[in-house]
Amino acid sequence: MQQDGDRTVATAWFLAGLGAVPFVIMALAGIASPAFAAAHLGGERAFIGYGAVILSFMGGVRWGAALQPSPGSGAERMIMSVAPSLAAWLALLIDRPWSLLLLLVGFALQGIWDVVSARNGALPGWFGRLRLTITAIVVASILLALAA
Repeated sequence: MQQDGDRTVATAWFLAGLGAVPFVIMALAGIASPAFAAAHLGGERAFIGYGAVILSFMGGVRWGAALQPSPGSGAERMIMSVAPSLAAWLALLIDRPWSLLLLLVGFALQGIWDVVSARNGALPGWFGRLRLTITAIVVASILLALAA
């Protein structure tokens, strides 16, 4: 059984790392060659779109966690889990730099919520470490995109 748990954790880290790759590539390309990023990677709209999809996904992760029996109000956690999707949708509708700033705040708050929840035992400890690492990468990528 421990082997299955180890495999799940390793898979989660691998997939989260893959999910961070587009942030890093698009941010670095936007700094190094905005013309290349626009022509071949979809430019800033693609960056914001990808960010919105992933932030919404993170809210979905929390929705799923709220469905699990645990102390505290599952209804409150479900309500809070919708906020990332709403913020992501709004980021698609507003202009730069506000769209990027909204994504930055959304990812930072989601990351903090996940880390605190892992420390409180509401989520597995390894998930908190994963979210701290990936949040740092995503926030740094958004900061690079803002600088571009």
